[in-house]
Amino acid sequence: MNAIFTINRFNEQGAIPCRSDRFYQNNNEWFFSVRQTTDQGPFQSFADARSALTAYINMSLSSST
Repeated sequence: MNAIFTINRFNEQGAIPCRSDRFYQNNNEWFFSVRQTTDQGPFQSFADARSALTAYINMSLSSST
């Protein structure tokens, strides 16, 4: 299991709920899924997709404050 799925989220307490993996590969290209919009990608590598997801989360957090 990915390490990001084994920690509590901000202000989340108690047991960690079941979460699905956000990343998937199609035709040697990487994508990630988000609730608010369409899947993001393609990316050349898993590392690129993970970096893009981190940037997406940071942008979402900064725009919600």
